[in-house]
Amino acid sequence: MSLFVSKKTSAGVIGSLLLLLFAGCVPEKFSIPDKVLPCDEKKAEFYVVKSVSFGDRYSGSKAVRAYGNWIIKTLKEIPGAIVTTEEFTGMTPEGVLPFRNIICEIPGRNPGYVIVGAHYDTKRFSSFSFPGANDGASGVSALLLIAENISKSGVKLPYTLRLVFFDGEECLVEYGENDGLHGSKYHAENLHRSKSSCKAMILLDMIGDKDLCITPPRNSHPKLVSLLEKSAAYLKKSSFTGRFAGEMLDDHVPFIQKGIPSIDLIDFSYGPENVFWHTPEDSPERISGKSIALAADLTIGMLFNIKKEGL
Repeated sequence: MSLFVSKKTSAGVIGSLLLLLFAGCVPEKFSIPDKVLPCDEKKAEFYVVKSVSFGDRYSGSKAVRAYGNWIIKTLKEIPGAIVTTEEFTGMTPEGVLPFRNIICEIPGRNPGYVIVGAHYDTKRFSSFSFPGANDGASGVSALLLIAENISKSGVKLPYTLRLVFFDGEECLVEYGENDGLHGSKYHAENLHRSKSSCKAMILLDMIGDKDLCITPPRNSHPKLVSLLEKSAAYLKKSSFTGRFAGEMLDDHVPFIQKGIPSIDLIDFSYGPENVFWHTPEDSPERISGKSIALAADLTIGMLFNIKKEGL
């Protein structure tokens, strides 16, 4: 990802009649079904460690291919999950590279679906090995937790859940038409092929910081920002969310460009003055399973209440 821009009217009988008349217009209260349990912090940590064990997972590498195979295998073990892939090639500053998006769907109650995405590739560096524990693995871990918890609860979401693990988010040189956001651009372009409509897109990126504060950037949809805040209030975790003044160039942008309400759940402050970002210090030791599980819980809360927001 990259910074984009500096970021009672009446009383008595009449009042009672009005209340009865407009009772159907009162918004439903935010709620999460009791059967939906909090996400597993230890499992979140395990997924990060496992992710990092594959090595440098930059697009086109053998490591990212093996990593993707493991993600697919893990998803296929989840009851009710429907797993597919999008294989494609794209032009980059270094020529054509292969990419693969991984998609997992869990059917909901109503027509339409909500995308929850994260990138699983990591930034390529020639001078050092990059673990990508936060910038990559934390989002993958959260998506796996979400899929497992929704499946385990046995409760259907209002809309079908479409989890998308994007390849090619990181740029090789500088974000541009043929550099970076390859997977999200490809998936957004292909949305018209779906028979049902995409209601919203929720992106999770860099949500593993021990000092977590999820701050959606300005180019996030207001209704989704409000929904995140409601989820945090319901879970009594409001101190872990805020707002980022600027805009962010991340995997949610191609969906915004297609007119889809989108939000970037990101903590773009990793260590003092973001000192751990894109360095060898982005390692499992710097990551908190509690933070990842919380981000997943907040997202699940959003998913169960998104229809109430009119999306």
